Amino acid sequence: MHRSTLALIFLLPTAVYAADWPAWRGPDGTGVTAETNLPTHWSPTQNVRWKVPLSGAGVSAPVVSGDRIFLTASDGRLNDRLHVFCYQRADGRQLWHARFFGTALSDGQFPPGGMAVPTPVTDGQYLYALFGTGDLVCLDMQGKPVWVRSLAAEYGPFRNRWGMAASPLLVDDLLVVQVDHWGRSYLLGIEAHTGANRWKTDRDASVNWTSPVVATVQGRKQVITSGTYRVNGYDLETGAELWSVTGMQMQCIPTPVVQGDKAYAVSGREHFTLAIRLDGSKGDLTRTHVAWKARAGATYICSPVCYGKHYYFVEDTGWGNCLDTATGKRVWRERMDGNFRASLLAGDGKIYFTSLEGVVTVVRAGDKFEVLARNELEESIVATPAVSDGQLFIRGAKHLYCIRP
Repeated sequence: MHRSTLALIFLLPTAVYAADWPAWRGPDGTGVTAETNLPTHWSPTQNVRWKVPLSGAGVSAPVVSGDRIFLTASDGRLNDRLHVFCYQRADGRQLWHARFFGTALSDGQFPPGGMAVPTPVTDGQYLYALFGTGDLVCLDMQGKPVWVRSLAAEYGPFRNRWGMAASPLLVDDLLVVQVDHWGRSYLLGIEAHTGANRWKTDRDASVNWTSPVVATVQGRKQVITSGTYRVNGYDLETGAELWSVTGMQMQCIPTPVVQGDKAYAVSGREHFTLAIRLDGSKGDLTRTHVAWKARAGATYICSPVCYGKHYYFVEDTGWGNCLDTATGKRVWRERMDGNFRASLLAGDGKIYFTSLEGVVTVVRAGDKFEVLARNELEESIVATPAVSDGQLFIRGAKHLYCIRP
């Protein structure tokens, strides 16, 4: 396809539905949905509309666009065979399967995830997927490649002991990729319709697994990243660093969240959540723009949510927490069942805590801790659930589930 023709296609209105879950942590990257009538109760035999078997390694979250659901996976002796699957929403039937071969291997990998830890992103016309081999692919809705890049060939293999986990961020016509590793770390702004760099910004960061998010500050969009020892803001259009706040630990996994005029970031074991004011200021804002910091316990892997006037997070070892977003004061801290790797999901007045052991605890949002349900699917869950049009999509170790009463 001629490049000019392809560019015109990308200027057409995209087919993103209001109820789509098109990216890591949903349409705005917060893990929060405005939908109502979400599922509360289910079991292996109750309120499961369908389940389909999965193959290969992968803990990327499902993404949903219209009547289609997308997942990535990898397999082979070295996990260098890469896969993108597309399923029909109505019944889970596989519509297509695209295959690629990895161009390089990272220094390590997370065994359940292989090379398929980052969650893909879609605008309703194209799907973008990043793999731990350093390969970044753009597919159309029929699974045909539009463009393919090997970041490993261009900038060196990902040097990360647990592999690449940062999910790509799509904002308007720009794809943002965060690569923090033992090599030269960088942030890329890639033109979605061509795959070409619009900008590349070097980062003073080591190994991290967190994903970038977007915020609109004083009418201008900026990319916010958490990384080695600090949180940074970058101009979306140019990639120029705007501000930084010191206070993270050396290695960061949770994705920051933005609510209103604040960004919330957390990292490491027995460390702090920082609430950072966003007002357009530039430079080192460590001493001037931290609204509050609160000890966050062992929140090493799972990303938090801000929902209403509360900030929720779960410690990896199973303690659920609720803080006041205005002050950082603890509202409650309660024991959950199991251990946790999946990030939190919120909506319909509920918070979903998904354990490694396969139990999803549904808690009523608010000042008082109240468990509404504990739902078990009898298989391990590492991937973060997705929600769309009243349906909950859960990727387990063996199956993809559609939950709907």
